[in-house]
Amino acid sequence: MKNFLCYFLVICTLFLNGCFNYNDIDQVIFATACIVDVDSQGNPIIYIEAFRPQKSSAGSAGGEERILFRGSRKTMFETLRDINLSSNYKLNFTQNMGIFFTEKAAAQDMKDFIDFFERDQEFVIRSNIAIIKGCADTFINVKLKGQEFIGVFIHDLIKNIPSSSREVMTSLNDFLDSMNSDCRTSVIPMLEIKQEQPENKIEIGDGAIITNYKMVDTLRRTDVLGYNFLLNNIKGSSLEVTNPDIPSKFIGLEIIKNNTKTRMYYSGKKLTVQKIINVKVSISEAQNKLNLDENTVKKIQANAEKNIAYACNKIFQDYKEKDLDIFYLKDDFKRRYPRENSNNIFQKSQLHMDVHVSVEGSSTKTNFRY
Repeated sequence: MKNFLCYFLVICTLFLNGCFNYNDIDQVIFATACIVDVDSQGNPIIYIEAFRPQKSSAGSAGGEERILFRGSRKTMFETLRDINLSSNYKLNFTQNMGIFFTEKAAAQDMKDFIDFFERDQEFVIRSNIAIIKGCADTFINVKLKGQEFIGVFIHDLIKNIPSSSREVMTSLNDFLDSMNSDCRTSVIPMLEIKQEQPENKIEIGDGAIITNYKMVDTLRRTDVLGYNFLLNNIKGSSLEVTNPDIPSKFIGLEIIKNNTKTRMYYSGKKLTVQKIINVKVSISEAQNKLNLDENTVKKIQANAEKNIAYACNKIFQDYKEKDLDIFYLKDDFKRRYPRENSNNIFQKSQLHMDVHVSVEGSSTKTNFRY
């Protein structure tokens, strides 16, 4: 028994040590956002938003101080190390929430910059990735009420996307997966400062289409709902259909649940892509009046099914003409038909829509009039 205790104590002293390193929390500067721009020679310009925790006079936790950095050298690594020379404490990127590229940097070649974020051990691949419209200086210096840190605000803003589903959301991990897939295409959100608001606001607008690490096109916000339906990314949103009683008025429908299934049929020359969309909605608004009987409910459902099918067919055809596989058909095709040649499969595809909309809470016996 004594020998066992001795062995146990020896093991504890060898393996159960305390922390090998220690830094006070107020002696570390944590980055919350990283913006990548390029100069006229194509060299990276990096903007860092960071915070430094501060202690109060009593020694307890205090507030945070927002600090901005800017640097430019030949490579990303050299630039960040150069930025550290202007900081009294080493920058820490383990809490970084967003990696943002200007349109200029995205149009040049993101592969020149993205490798660093993938390799560096401090950066986390769950960080949000986006393209910003406009000047990086203006963006990093925008003053937001209610949230001082842009990186934290955009992180929360992107988390709120499922409540609308009219925007796209992409993490660094998702982006890297897409760039290493067969289609090598990804759609990531675009951020801009909204000017018509009473005060400064940052909003998610269009989607940037990235192919082979370069921004090649823009997915308009008006087309994103159809895109999300096709990819089964709808978590909650709204639909507007014409009022069956008054065609000049509208009815607002809230999407409660959606499920999109994909089936493929390949004949050797043509690929038929069938999208089976089942949507459950509730009536959230009716302009003027609404006679909610069985016949009216059927008309509402038919109008909604028509609108969804039109939106999906339109965006599919638009990007088929541009030969931009933003729907990942090539990847899906290779999983289903691994022995078939997937070259030019997007151009051989045809979309078939099968949409079913159900109005929740509607009754076949009760007639409501608003």
